[in-house]
Amino acid sequence: MSDSNFRIFSTEKGATVTPDLLNPLPATLIVFDEDPDSANYNPSSGGDDRGSVFKTLGGVVIQDFGVVQADEVISFSASSSLSQSTVNALKTAYGVVNGQWYFTDGYNCWKVQFSRSPRGFKFWRDIFFAAKGKTFYSYQIQLLVISLGV
Repeated sequence: MSDSNFRIFSTEKGATVTPDLLNPLPATLIVFDEDPDSANYNPSSGGDDRGSVFKTLGGVVIQDFGVVQADEVISFSASSSLSQSTVNALKTAYGVVNGQWYFTDGYNCWKVQFSRSPRGFKFWRDIFFAAKGKTFYSYQIQLLVISLGV
């Protein structure tokens, strides 16, 4: 088993920070081979602000709709840290149209959906390791937060 805390898993069992302990396990459980370092992980990068400002002859009209949990975007990336099987599992999850998942970093759990624009899952093979006959992938992931699960 991996030392990683990062998991993406299906929603039928409910939100948890320890999906590996559920019995039975979720139908889909993707365990990352290793966690990205903290410089490449932002669990609350935020989305666009909701509101507007209109200047009028008599002053200004301000519309402020506040901050909504669903405006958050979780983004993370790492170099040379995914195996072929993990990439295959992430490709399958990313390919599900309107697919909703739980994502946990081991401390919090969110209900999420992969971003489509910009692309929510990008991966590429590390050419340095490929030249040595080993296959590792680097990746970038952007998840749109639907709600905080736990």
